[in-house]
Amino acid sequence: MRCSRSYPLGVVALVIGTTLISGVAKASTPRAASIDFAGCVSETGTGGTCVDGTALDGATGVSLSPDGTSVYVASETSRSVSVFSRDSGTGAIAQLPGTDACVSSSGTGGACAKGTALVGPRSVGLSPDGKNLYFPATTAAAVAIFARNQTTGALKQLVGTSGCISESGTNGACAIGRALAGARSAAVSPDGTSVYIASYFSDAVAVFSRNPTTGALTQLAGRAGCVSETGTSGVCADGIALDGARTVVVSPDGKNVYVAAEASGAIAIFRRSTTTGALTQLAGPTGCVSQTGIGGLCIDDRALGGAGGIAVSPEGDHVYVASMGSDAVAAFSRDQSTGVLTQLAGRNGCVSETGNGGACRDGKALDRARSVSISPDGSGLYVAAEISDAVAVFSRDTATGTLTQLAGTDGCISDTGTGGACADGTALDAARMVSVSPDGKNVYAASFGSSAVTIFVRDPTTGALAEGPALSTVG
Repeated sequence: MRCSRSYPLGVVALVIGTTLISGVAKASTPRAASIDFAGCVSETGTGGTCVDGTALDGATGVSLSPDGTSVYVASETSRSVSVFSRDSGTGAIAQLPGTDACVSSSGTGGACAKGTALVGPRSVGLSPDGKNLYFPATTAAAVAIFARNQTTGALKQLVGTSGCISESGTNGACAIGRALAGARSAAVSPDGTSVYIASYFSDAVAVFSRNPTTGALTQLAGRAGCVSETGTSGVCADGIALDGARTVVVSPDGKNVYVAAEASGAIAIFRRSTTTGALTQLAGPTGCVSQTGIGGLCIDDRALGGAGGIAVSPEGDHVYVASMGSDAVAAFSRDQSTGVLTQLAGRNGCVSETGNGGACRDGKALDRARSVSISPDGSGLYVAAEISDAVAVFSRDTATGTLTQLAGTDGCISDTGTGGACADGTALDAARMVSVSPDGKNVYAASFGSSAVTIFVRDPTTGALAEGPALSTVG
């Protein structure tokens, strides 16, 4: 691990190597000869290795605004979302000043703005127009709704019951919704008209229409408002392979919705109405792919145990799943007409920590693979692995979808270097989520154990990662 002192962002200049990139404040005296690395922001500053941040305890999710100017970190223990501005030239991030720095359930002793229905966050979702942020809260059984300042990135919860929807109504503070117990993931359709919530304890995906002007949500009426593993006593449509629904994504063409379900060890596949946003699970076994086939109800595939994270390629022709139980990333081709998934043939269909007895390619730093993100050009794929304390790095064949882990230490960055198998990184203890910036220049990782977000510079040719940017003292 690289050690250094920590300095407030207002009194440093951002550099990579020894070349000055941009100045936050002008140096009145010559720059220090040694470079201090601060490629991370953490709740405590991590002994001076990271910049000291606010409301990052138990960081579990990281997302970027569509324009790439803001970074948002959901933190489970802080019960919050922290707000950072991003330098598009270097990828450096700076937490907003005052209470704009974060929104939390308690206000964090006056350090954050106080929000409603924020207990138990895992991730956040942003609308394609950059106007809104949606905050699924597992313990609150809710989704909180924020307007986003498109200049500063600051968040403001919508007023009254427009600001949240919950299973119970949260004592009148929120509108009442269905199938939101254990809400863990939010996805907004590319046309901005629909929002989908994956709910772990409801074993469901909840379906909302979105007001494109205000960002407010309205759950679809009747059984169209949710699809669950059991139909939830007739309240929802009856679905398959949704037990422990964890992550939801919408295809780039807006035609399909995919839900990763941890307990089912599966991906549930839905056709989406581009008019209403309503979901219909594909018929028969094509409606899901699973580790076991679920008694013939799904297509039987491999490396899907504990399916957690899911991503669709930018071209829309491949889908990738990070599987916590299989310690793997599974690769599928997608039929863009029907949405049906077919696992790539042979060992190209997955990469795992152990090779899964020869069924997958043998990889590294994939122990409890939890999240997957693809670069905007489709050439690179990144996996956050919680027990490996690492980010695994892959090149992707955009024609075939095949993944190849980069050679040597370029293939992963971990908190300890993993005995020389990976590059040595900082603040990656229990890495839970990874996101690539919209410009493809940077990768950001949220780590629960480190209570931190780590910043990487991405090589546009190889996809390799280097921790940065670096911070140099001035004066």
